[in-house]
Amino acid sequence: MENIKPREVSKEAARQFLILRQGFLKAQKGKRGTLEAVKRLECVQTDPIKVVQRNQHLVLHSRIVDYKSSYLDELLYKDRLMFEYWCNEKSIIPIKDFPYFRYRMQNPSQFHSPFIERIKAKGKELKDVISHVLSEIRKHGPLSTREFKQKGKIKGKVVTSVLNLLWDRGDIMIHQVEGNRRYYDLTERVLPQKILEQETPSIEGYERFMIEKYMRAYGLVDTRNWRFGWLPLKASQRKIVVKEMVEENKLCPVKIEGVKHVYYVLNEHLSFLENSGRSISEKVHFVAPLDNLLWNRRMISEIFDFNYAWEVYKVPEKRVYGYYAMPVLYGTRLIGRLDPKLDRQNKTMIVNSLLLEEKNYDKGFVIELAKTMQRFLRFHDASRVNIVRTQPKELENALMRALNQLREFKS
Repeated sequence: MENIKPREVSKEAARQFLILRQGFLKAQKGKRGTLEAVKRLECVQTDPIKVVQRNQHLVLHSRIVDYKSSYLDELLYKDRLMFEYWCNEKSIIPIKDFPYFRYRMQNPSQFHSPFIERIKAKGKELKDVISHVLSEIRKHGPLSTREFKQKGKIKGKVVTSVLNLLWDRGDIMIHQVEGNRRYYDLTERVLPQKILEQETPSIEGYERFMIEKYMRAYGLVDTRNWRFGWLPLKASQRKIVVKEMVEENKLCPVKIEGVKHVYYVLNEHLSFLENSGRSISEKVHFVAPLDNLLWNRRMISEIFDFNYAWEVYKVPEKRVYGYYAMPVLYGTRLIGRLDPKLDRQNKTMIVNSLLLEEKNYDKGFVIELAKTMQRFLRFHDASRVNIVRTQPKELENALMRALNQLREFKS
């Protein structure tokens, strides 16, 4: 591998590659566009926090022009073209990949899962409970924790643990979601027969599939990343995998201008990377905290010269940018952070802070920012916006003037 000279690209080309590869500027529409976006992204990470919309919806809102949360719900629970499972944490995954993930479901002891770990010690004593839960679902169809609680035979926390365990093992899947309540049914009753009939791969087939899926999802491959391949691989093992793939002509080393570390790119994406660098439209996007683009924070720091930390788990006095701060993407640059909170009762979007990295901005940026804010408000069914703080300070008035010119919202 040492004898293969890395391809050299500019930092701007690397940024463009990541932005374009992840579909920020494809302007897709509708449910079909939503499906294509998830396929392109490989998976979309889910998160229960709902300060504004949940992470998975924010990710897709950034890429689908007319996105509605119902698009994703229908694709998951009606069309069965996606499913939820562990990938980059708990994620939404195209259904075509299910046979590969079934390997993990059938071999839970080989993988770490918080659900498995929590219940492992009580496995024997819960054996009868597990059988009972499966029997009830088999008999009555989709059930949630509530139905088991109402019967009073099993404690709520125990039911939740058992349902999570069965979901992790692939015995059951999420049939539907009503509010925050998840209803589970037997996997063989949820999925199409043609998916269930596909052969489960060997461990070698599963690992190679996951590594290549990871590489497509991340775009630029970093051997330092502990999530590499979404597999429990040590640093030495990651380097061996990369070395073999370079020798197989499946992976190419890349030297990015001003970045010491060597990244890698799949050969199928190499021409796309090398042809990046052309002029692209400077649109504004509010990037979800767990967006695919942000998964490798060290890469974001090295390539975008932008340091991002999600402060949702920090105590308030240690937060710098805000509880739910979202990076602001302008063209190919991450230029600041937006910390929003939706007041649903009053249909008001509260912008706790909108902080730019630099003091100077032009009129074109303000116009694009206003358009993105307008769309963000509409997506959240907010008729008003309350801006608490901006940096620079005069940005508040400039943004409000631009919003008022759009004649959509009141301050």
